[in-house]
Amino acid sequence: MIGNPRTSPRRRLGVSAAGGEPPEHVPAAPENGDILALLGQESLISLASGQVLFTEGDPPSCMYVVKSGTLRIRSGGVIYEDVGAGGIVGEMALVERYPARSATVYALADCELVAVDEARFSELVAEAPRFALNVMQILSRRLRAMDRRYRPEPLVAREPLEP
Repeated sequence: MIGNPRTSPRRRLGVSAAGGEPPEHVPAAPENGDILALLGQESLISLASGQVLFTEGDPPSCMYVVKSGTLRIRSGGVIYEDVGAGGIVGEMALVERYPARSATVYALADCELVAVDEARFSELVAEAPRFALNVMQILSRRLRAMDRRYRPEPLVAREPLEP
């Protein structure tokens, strides 16, 4: 389980110490606001600017939905994405069940977050299939962005292969 991001002094990271260039900002899909609507009045976690939410390698316990503020996702020296209100981070922990976080996430500005543990995630998937679709769309968008980042040439539409 991760330490409490609000009280753990070792979990602060100055924005200037982050290194790397910010990624091309990809705004959250408009339907991501639906995720916040589904969560209702669940308790909020406050994160101060520069404070680390979780670190690459930490054992995962939940994902987080950004209610306000901006989080940055980075791994090593690579900045992957800035995530604003309605966006999510840490979803791979609940989808993949890998034993360690794949990236470090910290606040670029003061944030309010909602934690979603595995039990609540499963409830949301069962109660609102649109939630699962939103998470899949976010994963797909992030995969596509990574593919573009490392593809040496632009993808060109081609005719389908004959069987």
